[in-house]
Amino acid sequence: MKFMATILALLFIATTVSSAGDVALQSFQARSQGKSVSVEWRSGVETGVMRYEIERAGADGVFRLVAAVDAKGNGHSYQFTDDEAFGKRDEQSVIQSNLTYRLRIVRDSKAPASYSNTVVVTHSVSGIKRTWGMIKEMFR
Repeated sequence: MKFMATILALLFIATTVSSAGDVALQSFQARSQGKSVSVEWRSGVETGVMRYEIERAGADGVFRLVAAVDAKGNGHSYQFTDDEAFGKRDEQSVIQSNLTYRLRIVRDSKAPASYSNTVVVTHSVSGIKRTWGMIKEMFR
């Protein structure tokens, strides 16, 4: 009987600890908007969440911090515009860029950070626009 009570107590503690840092994202998306990328998400439960860190990976597949947004509480919508997503790049990466975004969910000191799913944004530039951009760059 003591053994069963101990197991139930441990399960209760484990459940309480794991739910103390839970976050449920209701949606997470990113899309190209010409010269920038719009990253949007909506939270469900934000228990123990301090902030969201937006990370971006390019062709090398390495995620780098782009920005941090403080958590607002349960059920809030968030939006960030990445104006540097399609900055100066070599000619080939300007033609077609694939960028991957994810959220790093930073919790209080008691719980480790976790990650959202990843979202890929494809950005294509027309040949005319690419050529005009190259001509303008020559005179800067």
